[in-house]
Amino acid sequence: MRSFLLSTFAALMLGAASVADGDSLRSGPSALYDAGDWAAAEQLAATASDASSRTLAAQAVLARLMSGELADESRGDKREAARRAQSHARTALDFDPDYAPAHLRLAAGIGYEARYRSSISAAMARLPQRGLAHIETALDLDPSDPWAHALLGAWHLEVARKGGEGIFGSDIQTGLAAYRRAVAMEEAEPAIPYHFALALVAADPAAHGDEALAMLDQALAEPAPDAFAEAAQALAASLKAELEADPAAAQTLAVTRLEQ
Repeated sequence: MRSFLLSTFAALMLGAASVADGDSLRSGPSALYDAGDWAAAEQLAATASDASSRTLAAQAVLARLMSGELADESRGDKREAARRAQSHARTALDFDPDYAPAHLRLAAGIGYEARYRSSISAAMARLPQRGLAHIETALDLDPSDPWAHALLGAWHLEVARKGGEGIFGSDIQTGLAAYRRAVAMEEAEPAIPYHFALALVAADPAAHGDEALAMLDQALAEPAPDAFAEAAQALAASLKAELEADPAAAQTLAVTRLEQ
């Protein structure tokens, strides 16, 4: 059932720009993150004693999960990585309980943990509800962050896809509206329209193919400020090629990416 979130988070999928505050962070773990050395970025950021750095540590773990860097690892190893991302985010919230980016990374980490547990286990641990609570908190704290709206959209669409619309309060129209708000925002990064397209294709490429292609074009047209954005664009390009050639195969690819 995370794939209940981004596969949501996808996913999700969160940029480092909103968590990299200050020259010292930019020249240290943030520079490593931008270059795609996410393991080193996590290790260095995790030694700092501030909310922004610890949130970057969480994001570095999530980037490895979301980009597919850990795709060949065991489910247990990926579950451990998701929990490590949560731990970094919780430490960030210990420093600043109102730091919205940390709430989003915590939600993403919870979503990935749910992906690597059984649906029953995830439900019994209330992972979907816990993830949604942190998304909603982040939205209340900073409604200007496109990632908050994207994660809300991902949550609704993925929960509905996996468990049926209505489970845990999921609503497809709410999810679509949230994602559309996110991609229309000025600071939307390539990963946001890519993940929206992924959700659309996984749901129904016949019904949503045109919008999915528009989202993939948007992802490919946006500037790529770092390695994470570049990875998202590479994934967008391959999904677009598959969708144009064979929508059914593209749906299989999208579902695989949401669940691997």
